[in-house]
Amino acid sequence: MRNLEEMDFAGKKVLVRCGFDVVMQDGKVVDGSRILSGLKTISYLQKQKPELILITSHMGRPEGKFDPAFSNASVASYLSKLLGVQVNLVENLDELAEVKSMAGLNGASIFMLENLRFWPEEEAGDEAFAQRVAEGFDVYVNDAFSVCHRAHASLVGFPKFTEEKCAGFLLEEEYENLKKVKNEPDHPAVLVIGGAKIETKLPVINFMLKHYDKILVGGKIANEAIDQGIDLGEKVLLPIDFAPAGKEAERLDIGVKTSYAFTKEIDQAATIVWNGPMGKFEDEECSNGTKEILRAIAERKEDALTVLGGGETVTAVNNFSSISNFDYVSMSGGAMLEFLSGKEMPGLKALKE
Repeated sequence: MRNLEEMDFAGKKVLVRCGFDVVMQDGKVVDGSRILSGLKTISYLQKQKPELILITSHMGRPEGKFDPAFSNASVASYLSKLLGVQVNLVENLDELAEVKSMAGLNGASIFMLENLRFWPEEEAGDEAFAQRVAEGFDVYVNDAFSVCHRAHASLVGFPKFTEEKCAGFLLEEEYENLKKVKNEPDHPAVLVIGGAKIETKLPVINFMLKHYDKILVGGKIANEAIDQGIDLGEKVLLPIDFAPAGKEAERLDIGVKTSYAFTKEIDQAATIVWNGPMGKFEDEECSNGTKEILRAIAERKEDALTVLGGGETVTAVNNFSSISNFDYVSMSGGAMLEFLSGKEMPGLKALKE
């Protein structure tokens, strides 16, 4: 898989797939962290003097039709301010064809295509749609690790119709950090996993059992494992008590004894990966378990490799700690889980072929 610094972009048309699925409110970007994390790639490309840069991304779930609530117009405006140049929105494929034909003839060299998911062909992985967008571009850059577990047109189709392809800085960073903790962890290695949807977390647990010394399970998935009598093996620790006081039967958070047992394992670890909170952390009385895990992992930064990921986990970090307290915080949720479960990622495979 080639990276940006191996490529020559001067005078070329560059098609970039980003993961700018941001939080919007009243037509404005209220959390631009995903845009900021991808800015390094766009800024680098800008300095290489390409003839044209087309940024593509999805936002939300508009179900294959135009919905102004999910328009990339606000993202293009946000990018314009960050880059110091006008990023023009391309609203349809006819307009895109015109932009490609006029490339190099005017000063505007950075454009952004409307939300990819406004076209149902995107999620269907339609090759004709991919060709219509990508044809005429010289280089495809994928900087959207967060959706590489999807076989969408922009991920597996676009690179078929450009002469060259490579990974952006953010994708490369996510891939290298997660590859290290998946396949080559320093020991003792501890995985902390929580949140909901046991069906998405079990494959991760089963795969990581081969490489990790302890797996600490909290949140709703722990409750489901207990209720269903799932035997996860001796390496896996489930909660032995619950909180808050007076509501233990509701199992809304791990209890003091469980927090102690979990942090004891974390205190000895050389590699720590965490995905998913320990309870209903958005309620103050149910947040202590998640806070204790955060504190324990943050205190290991000098002596262990600490990697966190998943939407709720990142929210917990922002609420109770700081991203700077950890070695790497992944912006990916489902993609991180798919990668750590050992599954092949269509978007990554397309870059390597």
